[in-house]
Amino acid sequence: MRTKLGYMVLLEKMKPNECLKYAIEAEKVGMDMIWVDDHFFPFPPMTECGFAWCFMASALQATEKIPFSTGVTAPIMRYNPAVVAQAFSTMNCMYPGRVNLGVGTGEDLNEVPLLGAEWPKPAKRLEMLADAVDIIKGLWTSDEPMSCDGNYCMTNVRLCTKDTTTKIPIYFSGIGPKASRLAGMKGDHLITVTTNPKVLEEVIFPNFEAGAREAGKDPTKMERAIMMNFAYDPSKSTEKGHTVARQGEFEERTTIVHEPEDFITYIDELVDLGFNHIVLADLSPSNGPALEALKVATAHYKK
Repeated sequence: MRTKLGYMVLLEKMKPNECLKYAIEAEKVGMDMIWVDDHFFPFPPMTECGFAWCFMASALQATEKIPFSTGVTAPIMRYNPAVVAQAFSTMNCMYPGRVNLGVGTGEDLNEVPLLGAEWPKPAKRLEMLADAVDIIKGLWTSDEPMSCDGNYCMTNVRLCTKDTTTKIPIYFSGIGPKASRLAGMKGDHLITVTTNPKVLEEVIFPNFEAGAREAGKDPTKMERAIMMNFAYDPSKSTEKGHTVARQGEFEERTTIVHEPEDFITYIDELVDLGFNHIVLADLSPSNGPALEALKVATAHYKK
């Protein structure tokens, strides 16, 4: 499977119109997919937070062929899964073959203030996510009214607007054994933020593969995506390499890049870990220079 390069437009970092400008540029420089962060509140020190679905629909219209995905949507509390299904089904009808949905269990920062509800434990959130994905996929593929109770209570729900001839792939977030197994079972592809080689080799990838096989799927035909934060510094004012920080439950690595060829070096490190879809989130002061530099990497991986 060819290595794909995704570009994350950070609605937490910039105004939506500025993000749109860079989404258009990302397509022009040859990126394979555009990812959109789906939050209500930004992670500090970022201060913006536009609505991902509005932006995604507008950006699909403003670009030509490049596919989009949320990175990621949490369809478990502030979003009813049926509304998620309706939103992405509508976009898929308008832009068939270009719409993807990334899903995960979310963060309390984006859920608790809106609902005033207790933040569920990880196991409960994962159960809710698995149920939500079943509902979303059911609404996308069936014309029969759906009713359920439990984590979600619905009566005779169905989608009136959908395109059943074009599949909407789901990228399922996995950072532990249960989530990774569910990613294989419920998702079409895996997305993670974990780069620890031991965890990948012993936990995430084997559970993802096992879940896929349990669901009758071939894991070798499913993408393994990783989100990589980077900062492009052609002035070389900072030392090249990796910086590591904690953000909520996760340990995040930011890669400092000085030259266009550095992108290839660091992407190859992730490919060697077993990933075939590298999602690049630009934390540089300005996105324009980094996108220009990424032309070297996009050309390299399309050979």
